[in-house]
Amino acid sequence: MPNPIKHQLVINSNGDRRIIKLEVTSSIGRDPHNFIVLDSPKISRHHATLLRIANPRNDGYQFRIIDGDLNGKRSTNGIEVNGKSCLSHDLQDGDVIVFYRGISATYQTVKTDSIPPVAKSAFFPEEEDPNATHFFGDSSNIRQKSSCQTLSLSPEERQASIQQSLERLASFPELFSDPIIELDLKGKITYLNPAAYKRFPNLKQEQGNHPIVSGVVSLIQQQDKTAVIREVILDRRTFEQSIHLISASQLIRCYVSDITKRKQAEKLLKQAHKNLEKRVAQRTEELAESNRILKAEIAERRRVELEIRLLQTITQAISAASSFDRAIAITLQKVCETVGWGYAEAWIPDDTENVLKLNPSWYTNNQETEYFREASQKFNFPWNVGKPGRVWATKQAEWTENVSEQDGQVFLRNDLAQAVGLKTALGVPIIADDEVIAVFVFFDFSARKKNEQTVELVTSVADQLGLIIERKRADDALRGSMATNKAILDAIPDLILRIDREGTFVNYKAAKAQNLQNLFIPEGQFLGKHIYEVFPEEISRPTMNCVERAFATGEVQLLECQISQKSKVYSYEVRIAVSDLNEVMAIVRDITDRKQAEEDIRRTLEQEKKLNELKSRFVTMASHEFRTPLTSILSSAELLEHYSHKWTPEKQLKYLSRIQSSVKHMTELLNDVLLLGKADAGQLKLNLTQIDLCQFCRELVEEISLASQTHQITFNTNCADAGVSKIACLDEKMLRHILHNLLSNAIKYSPESDRVVFDLYCQPQQAMFRVKDFGIGIPATEIDRLFDSFHRADNVGSIPGTGLGLPIVKRAVDMLGGTIEIDSQINVGSTFTVTLPNLPASTP
Repeated sequence: MPNPIKHQLVINSNGDRRIIKLEVTSSIGRDPHNFIVLDSPKISRHHATLLRIANPRNDGYQFRIIDGDLNGKRSTNGIEVNGKSCLSHDLQDGDVIVFYRGISATYQTVKTDSIPPVAKSAFFPEEEDPNATHFFGDSSNIRQKSSCQTLSLSPEERQASIQQSLERLASFPELFSDPIIELDLKGKITYLNPAAYKRFPNLKQEQGNHPIVSGVVSLIQQQDKTAVIREVILDRRTFEQSIHLISASQLIRCYVSDITKRKQAEKLLKQAHKNLEKRVAQRTEELAESNRILKAEIAERRRVELEIRLLQTITQAISAASSFDRAIAITLQKVCETVGWGYAEAWIPDDTENVLKLNPSWYTNNQETEYFREASQKFNFPWNVGKPGRVWATKQAEWTENVSEQDGQVFLRNDLAQAVGLKTALGVPIIADDEVIAVFVFFDFSARKKNEQTVELVTSVADQLGLIIERKRADDALRGSMATNKAILDAIPDLILRIDREGTFVNYKAAKAQNLQNLFIPEGQFLGKHIYEVFPEEISRPTMNCVERAFATGEVQLLECQISQKSKVYSYEVRIAVSDLNEVMAIVRDITDRKQAEEDIRRTLEQEKKLNELKSRFVTMASHEFRTPLTSILSSAELLEHYSHKWTPEKQLKYLSRIQSSVKHMTELLNDVLLLGKADAGQLKLNLTQIDLCQFCRELVEEISLASQTHQITFNTNCADAGVSKIACLDEKMLRHILHNLLSNAIKYSPESDRVVFDLYCQPQQAMFRVKDFGIGIPATEIDRLFDSFHRADNVGSIPGTGLGLPIVKRAVDMLGGTIEIDSQINVGSTFTVTLPNLPASTP
């Protein structure tokens, strides 16, 4: 009997040493869910697998180490056994496994009887939880027995043991989320796990032509290896394929993992590195640019502060100015004092002459400019002539470095400027409502190159002045508009209500129409009250909803309502629009006459539409129902005309009977149409007589049965019951129309059946007739239209008919004061129940 063997793994991690007793298949990796955890960022989450291989002859076993997990996903850094990289290795006593620099393990097998009892605990420390389950399932199913034997196997036995262990794990691929593919050495696919079916649905059909398995066999054969890894790009996704040759079964197993995200991450990482280098260079340039911009911003801030102070001063002065000319004078002075220029003037458009004229307001800090001012009063500048005219035309500021050097045609006051020493000039437009209302021209006594800051400062002041003037004009327009609106509101005959956001009446304007004047209670009783206190809920709630929507959307809300006044119903239209921040205006208009006209038009259109439909149906019916008998009459007449001398009297009589039958059919159709027309026109009169209902129904059943050779009519009645009267006062002709049409339809529309049930129930005050067939039935969507003239259900197919029978039945039932009920199911049958009262004999 061989001595018992214990298996252990001595882990050496950066100087820390621990011993792991091995009994079951175990996983090794960084993830805390592994059986053996190696706590290092350089170790893969599932770095390796220790596969337990049992001895088929006894209880002994050994272990094979496999790179990666059993899904075929390899580790990042791989493994080395005794200094050689490998994908799998059958461990022997003393083998050294290296997972990463500084992290290794030594596999040991020790005979337990050769270890002193005191030292056993050092060699084989107990696990914290000996009953813990492995990630492959319950470890008790594969846990080592208490007395393991020394494993000494021949190569054949070892291969059989490995195969047996792999077969025990054969069911696990079904649970893997990654595809697993097996194929034989001829390239034929022998197995696909569910994940492979889901990921590659056409794989089974395409076999070796599918890109994921194409070239796998040749790759294994050419490289003469048992394991190969390659990457396959399919449908813009990248897959890593771990290919293993299983020699024992002569199969190739492929583990497929989607590494698209990893590839994308690698690509993004490379791109990020390039971008980082590029951004560092850009950042260096940006810092230099930022330094330059910062200096410019400091200068700009100083200019803006100066502009703000000037605008504040001018705005305050202009707001307090008594007139437009005074506002211009203040602006000219403040600008000249700020920029240090010596003279300023303003030119105003004259709409009558279409020229610019000099404004009385001006500014100077030099007495010599008085001559220039007086001489300029003689000038008027047309559109686009001279400096003021050009600014007027272009609406743009114009800078001139030295006006005294310009041609007299460009600057018309050249001589005057030279006489007083004016050189630099700046003209800016004052614009209000997109129109130039003034042109300011500033002069200095020294020649200055164009200064953008000065231009922006003066332009901003001009814009501010334009806005002030626009606002003043708007105020004037508003006052005028308010007067106009008041006149318009006074002219509106409708009732106008002002309602606040909460729904309280604020004010109103009475209506001129009498029915609107009576719509509300007097002023003292409804102003200040809520809508719910004044109107009933069916009006107040929709009105309040419209008020809320008007505030929410800013759009006009439209509401129609009806109010009863003095036994008459009036219709009103209410338009609700926001008129203030917390207030809406409601305009109430009487639309009673308009609604009545709309209703009359709608009713007329509906009647005309119905008439058109009836005409269309009649034409359709006539074209179908008259064609057959007319054709029969024509053909029979032609045959009689040409061949009657050759025929026997019996054959001649046959064709004459056919003509008579066709004429009779056409006559019945026309009689039905005439009957409906008289009924709709109210021209039918009842002729009430005493009728023995039981006898009448039996005769009618016998008559119809003789005409029909395909159906049997079963007649049931309670007339034989004691105390039941079978005599009723009805119109016999109308009753025949009702029952004959119902029984004929029951036979016609049950071609697959051979029976019809006809029931009569006589009661003291009424009689009930029920006709039941077992035919094609009536669609539920068609029941409401059954009594429309010329209308037929859409499931009648080629069964002939005019669409007049049931409308005639309905008119007759209505004239007799009865009711008709329908119960029908498709392909089951239909039941028509007619209830007629026993009318008094005096009924006209």
